Amino acid sequence: MAFDRKGSLSVVPEQESAPDDALRQMLTTLVHDVVQREFTQFVGAARYERSGNRRAWRNGYRERTWLTRVGRLALRIPRDRDGRFQPSLFARYERSEKALVLALAEMYVQGVSTRKVTHIVEQLCSVSISASEVSLLAKKLDSELAAWRNRRLDGTSYPVLVIDAHHEQVRRDGQVRSTAMQWAIGVSSDGHREHLGCWLGNSESVESWSSVLADLTQRGLAGVRYVVSDEHQGLVGALRRFLPDAVHQRCQVHYLRNALAKVSGVPRQQQLLAALRDVWAAPTQATASQRLTNLAAAVRKSLPTLAEWLEMTGAETLAVYVLPPGELRRRLRTTNSIEHEHGEMQRRTKVVRIFPNEASLLRLGTALAIERNDQWLERRYLNPKELAQIPEQQPRFTKTA
Repeated sequence: MAFDRKGSLSVVPEQESAPDDALRQMLTTLVHDVVQREFTQFVGAARYERSGNRRAWRNGYRERTWLTRVGRLALRIPRDRDGRFQPSLFARYERSEKALVLALAEMYVQGVSTRKVTHIVEQLCSVSISASEVSLLAKKLDSELAAWRNRRLDGTSYPVLVIDAHHEQVRRDGQVRSTAMQWAIGVSSDGHREHLGCWLGNSESVESWSSVLADLTQRGLAGVRYVVSDEHQGLVGALRRFLPDAVHQRCQVHYLRNALAKVSGVPRQQQLLAALRDVWAAPTQATASQRLTNLAAAVRKSLPTLAEWLEMTGAETLAVYVLPPGELRRRLRTTNSIEHEHGEMQRRTKVVRIFPNEASLLRLGTALAIERNDQWLERRYLNPKELAQIPEQQPRFTKTA
């Protein structure tokens, strides 16, 4: 891949990019195109263009090798005379790539890799990975990621908090153990989403979730008026302690899964599914409560345990009615926004399968969170005027015991 005298792209055979590797060539072409467009904006003028908006002058190219999941890309990056141009593309996506490669490399070095993992490491890195090289790369990346995890949150109000966890397999104390990766997404008063941090816990206990909320509080988290999460008792207990005045919405998707697990037979499950959706589609909380009462009464004779459970827990899914109708209610009735992040994480972790240690898992999770925050800056998630309508204070934690 090279540039001709006119600055156009042309594909040529290179040692780093085999001619038959179509995917790598396509990605290289795409990266070159993106960087060229950004460089033109940086300069303020196209090649050979006379413009009063020019801010810099072109000064050839520099060679750059970029490590990605499809292998090494041999790139030529345009330079300006002052050497100030740095493509944002690399800063945005390189952290998660490095973290993924390091996780695989650590498996290779520590002798817990399979043939498949060894092959992936060699394909990604194109060289053998020594323990000292892994240590050096990890130390450099970890300092950057730790600084992000410890950043202050002062000066920004986060009226909405979405909290959840997912589990990964980690080698610890000579055994493979399930480890909870805990996430907290805040929606600021200006409507933007933001990963507030990334934590690991051996379980989703009260102590584990309390450490997460204690960390957020110490870093200056403020203004939380509405929280959506699942019903995990450890999390609920921590929320009672640290955010007692916030409205708590039990995720309706999690609740639906719990409900369907209490009913056998596809016809009955479909009926329950339709009935609960009808409850949550009610225009007001009073109407929703009445529909919930009617549902419990309808199933009491045939499914008394389910009826009792609906009466005890159903109201926990109706806190969303404190929000103004429309987009806020639709998006903040579930933890779907954070579930999507779990999917993005697992799309990467399925390559690793078993992490060699907790540090490698935390490294990859943090890198992904930073990457997503960069993407989210480009677009508001919720309307600031609607967010301002969330009640400032509640007399007590609205969760029932």
